[in-house]
Amino acid sequence: MVTLALPKGRLFAPVTDLLERGGFSLAAAVKSNPRRLVFEDGELRVVVVKDADVPAYVSQGVADAGVVGLDQILEAGADLLRLRRFGFGRCRLCLLARQDRPAPPLWKPFRLATKYPRLAQKLLAQRGLWAEVVPLAGSVELAATLDLAPLVLDLVETGTTLRENGLVIVETWLEVAPYFVANRASWATEFEALTALVHRLGGDHEELSD
Repeated sequence: MVTLALPKGRLFAPVTDLLERGGFSLAAAVKSNPRRLVFEDGELRVVVVKDADVPAYVSQGVADAGVVGLDQILEAGADLLRLRRFGFGRCRLCLLARQDRPAPPLWKPFRLATKYPRLAQKLLAQRGLWAEVVPLAGSVELAATLDLAPLVLDLVETGTTLRENGLVIVETWLEVAPYFVANRASWATEFEALTALVHRLGGDHEELSD
């Protein structure tokens, strides 16, 4: 039996749909019991955790594999195998500012609020920019609205939240998609089971080693 870590957030519904289409008998239980955290059906164990915790559960070997967004993979800096990319849940990690005032020039030091402080520092360095990064746990849009920081770095999917909070996109810094990731040791010891799981879940055909 292999253990699969699933994210609680925006990817939960499409991933449980994958389990259902893949013919896993526990899919119905996972979909109908959002408060339950562990499910087993004899061939698969599913653990449901916060999005940001999936890389930790997989990298530490508590779960053999998981489904998680590229944003969380890069923020965690975990040593994971990225084996399959999915077409659902794709979005962008964007630099955002208030619509009613000019964004500060990026060539000068600025303040940036984000739920991704580690990833933000990497992306800033790639662009040769410097910012004071303010880590937040949620409601990042509010940081710009209430002037905690003139710029925020956050995911944009449909743009509805931006419009509702009077924000605009300044730049897109990263294209984000969900990945099937695996623990390196599990990939060696549970190769056949994990390969079968990947194929049953589907996704893009190319396999990615890192």
